[in-house]
Amino acid sequence: MNIFSTIYYFYQRKIQPGFRVGKTDLVVDIGSGDKPFWRGDVFVDKLSLGNAQRDTQFGAVRDVGKFVDSDVTHMPFHDKAFDFSFCSHLLEHVDDPAAVIKEITRVSRAGYLEVPNGLLETIRPFRSHLWFVYWAKNKLVFVRKSKKMHEVLSQNGITYDAVLGQIPSPFIRLYWKGTIPYEVINPLTPKEQFESIVGDIAPQPTNAVSGYMIMVKVLRLLFYIEKHEQKFSKIFKKATR
Repeated sequence: MNIFSTIYYFYQRKIQPGFRVGKTDLVVDIGSGDKPFWRGDVFVDKLSLGNAQRDTQFGAVRDVGKFVDSDVTHMPFHDKAFDFSFCSHLLEHVDDPAAVIKEITRVSRAGYLEVPNGLLETIRPFRSHLWFVYWAKNKLVFVRKSKKMHEVLSQNGITYDAVLGQIPSPFIRLYWKGTIPYEVINPLTPKEQFESIVGDIAPQPTNAVSGYMIMVKVLRLLFYIEKHEQKFSKIFKKATR
């Protein structure tokens, strides 16, 4: 992609979803990590997993909106507590994508999902991605990655790394309402399944995260409407710590 295509693609992925919801709608970012969704009201991440699961290796941002430390398979929210959910680059990391999808559709009425196309994982397998994800027959298809496959692809992909920049649409992007179509394929035994790294490792030097957070703060300053604490209190099943 050229620079203009790259900028527009970034806009479609990280900015545009925020303008597709009402100004007073409640929005949850599920798996917010180090790059929270600018339009989010509530941000969910599990701190005990550490930063090794992220490409930048930075910790989760906790000073934007209301942060909730929670397992994404059992979030402490009432059914349909949110008008919209944003979930980007999470499902390829989790052991049970079906359970997470079920929870996403339980707590929100509609949303935006994004995952890396399985083609990317074939070229450059990531240390915490457990699944190849594809879009086929109008549904997300998750195929479990094996330890051996990760090893082989890691060796083979070095030769084809330059191809990554030539892929016009490297991520699967889905706006959904009501339900999320998916299929999970996992013929592997537990011993054969690839397991991700958990914990903290030293962050990589980068300006990407700080630049992203400047963008988030500017967008929130210009377009975000603060919600009253009373509105937040109604979404929780129980008090959070």
